[in-house]
Amino acid sequence: MAKELYKNILQRLPAALILAICLSGILYLQNIILIFIVILAVGFLLFKEWLILSESKIDFKQIIFFVTLIMLPIFFTESFFELFIGIISIFWFAYSICLILKITPSYISFQNNYLGAFLVMGFLYGLIYLILFSEFVGINKYFLLFVILFNTILADVGAYLIGSSFGKTPLLQEISPNKTIEGFVGGIVFVLVFLLVIYFYNFISLDLIVAALFSLPFAFIGDYFESQLKRDKSIKDSGSLIPGHGGIWDRLDSHIAVVPIFILITNLII
Repeated sequence: MAKELYKNILQRLPAALILAICLSGILYLQNIILIFIVILAVGFLLFKEWLILSESKIDFKQIIFFVTLIMLPIFFTESFFELFIGIISIFWFAYSICLILKITPSYISFQNNYLGAFLVMGFLYGLIYLILFSEFVGINKYFLLFVILFNTILADVGAYLIGSSFGKTPLLQEISPNKTIEGFVGGIVFVLVFLLVIYFYNFISLDLIVAALFSLPFAFIGDYFESQLKRDKSIKDSGSLIPGHGGIWDRLDSHIAVVPIFILITNLII
């Protein structure tokens, strides 16, 4: 077990370090044009990977749906972002209930291109809203964006390390038998320690810690969501873009759920 864990870490580490360094550098520069280029590139890769896995033809109605999602923010700006983030958050809350009740909605499939567009735009609009419209007293929004993304990565790392070493109790065995309750708790503890450290040094406020912790479970929900998609498709990874990690959906599944939920919670409590 220890040998396999060590091997997996070595496979994942190089790509993870490169991604972490690039992300940190981009956010440190605080160049909004560069950040938007990265957001658009990520969105393109997410759409491309979904369509490859979908294997379904793009029809005129899907094009209209996609173009509408792009055009509406241009006319309604902040109000549309808030509405869309609210709708996508309702989806994630509803899906979490389905997980608890062990219900598998028929529309959860890579074949559903409307769902893919809906989820990707919810993630992208959450990032854009945070950069353009969110204001936090005494907190740098670029640093906060780093914290949100890093929390999700840290939860994944903590769940993997603790789950691989001590995990015995499956969380949702039907969907992902390797994920355990011990790993889930371990991921939350890793994030909690990190948040308490930066709070101690006054890098983040208490209300943002609350928002981060309440949105954190959706990192695991996003992970299970993609696991369900891959299980339905009978595939291990969504792609092979990132060595040791799989595809872009494999790397961002948790972020796709967490970002809009975090924005919704901060809008409600701050």
